Amino acid sequence: LKKKKARRSKTGGDEDTPKKKKRTKHAAAAADQPPIFAVMETLPQDVFNQVALELDAADLCALALVSRSLGKMARCDQLWIERIAADFGDRALIVDLLAEAGVDIAEQIETSTELAPWRLAPSTQHGNDGDSIDRAFTHTGHGLRCYRERLARVFPASEDERVNRVKHFEAEIDQVKLMLRDGPQAGGDVFVEAACRLVLVQEWFPVSAECYYLWALICFMHNALKPALVFLSIGHDINREFVPIHELKAEVQSMADGVFGVSGQAPLLDASCTAPSPQLAKALAIIFQRFDRDRDGVLNASELGAVVRVTNGQPAPAAMVTQIISAFGGQIQARNGRSVMGWDISSLQGFYVAQTMQDPRETRQDLAKFGFDPHTLRNI
Repeated sequence: LKKKKARRSKTGGDEDTPKKKKRTKHAAAAADQPPIFAVMETLPQDVFNQVALELDAADLCALALVSRSLGKMARCDQLWIERIAADFGDRALIVDLLAEAGVDIAEQIETSTELAPWRLAPSTQHGNDGDSIDRAFTHTGHGLRCYRERLARVFPASEDERVNRVKHFEAEIDQVKLMLRDGPQAGGDVFVEAACRLVLVQEWFPVSAECYYLWALICFMHNALKPALVFLSIGHDINREFVPIHELKAEVQSMADGVFGVSGQAPLLDASCTAPSPQLAKALAIIFQRFDRDRDGVLNASELGAVVRVTNGQPAPAAMVTQIISAFGGQIQARNGRSVMGWDISSLQGFYVAQTMQDPRETRQDLAKFGFDPHTLRNI
């Protein structure tokens, strides 16, 4: 007993009492870190929105219950509008892509009473809450209400309602296909109506790959290759087994490769496919000057015949020259003031834009015959 007491006095305590372990540097650092939710409360609203968009709607609602601050940040109107685009399709992107193709449906979509709200109301465009986290954002609950309304449309309350919607969806799709049957000759109003009908279908069926396929087809008919490829990419992500998307994408991609070039090739047209690229425009200007022998700014029938002879390898019949003059030119005032039947530089450019959209390879072959590198479009 005396020996035990002596040992206890030397160690300063009971040897049976466990000693406290020292905290390591890593453990101490981890203990000093604030909880993740406390960190999120300190984020600016725009950064918080980027993080929150990685959550689905249910998890975002659960996050809002953690604290009053997070609840307010999770109620941001702009956040829920972006959530609508992520979950049900970005309608603003659809409108913009169609406008790029020359099919403007913005007014019809904005004034439609058949669509759920998908943008902020004018009164919520700017901060009106003096206590808001960031004055650039609003927290009125309007965005969340828009999300709930769209969610109710996508998921009907009864099976009968769902079946009726499917039937209506199939009828609308069939009608759009009928409207597009005439191709580019269908007319602008027909394309606008067809595109709007597809927006109404997508309102109830946001995961319809067929809607994106038909929007892409409309763009392709307008020679808008890049918007068409964007629509096809979205449709492919929705349904990778939808065969028409694969077929149209192969055709559009092949055309885009020829028009915009691959493996270091210079593009033939600009991004809108309505005008020659700077490289092609420069080449055509040189060709025009080469064949405009009288320097009057017009390729008359004789000069244009010489152009056709180079591209075709044989003299052009007079009737053929007259026909192409009528198609892309006409009576043009020359530099000397006289009216000449022929082409000016814009006529030559218009011809090659049209030919390129039909067969880009033929345009590159023509340039090679005129002495240009078909890949770089530079004069050799």
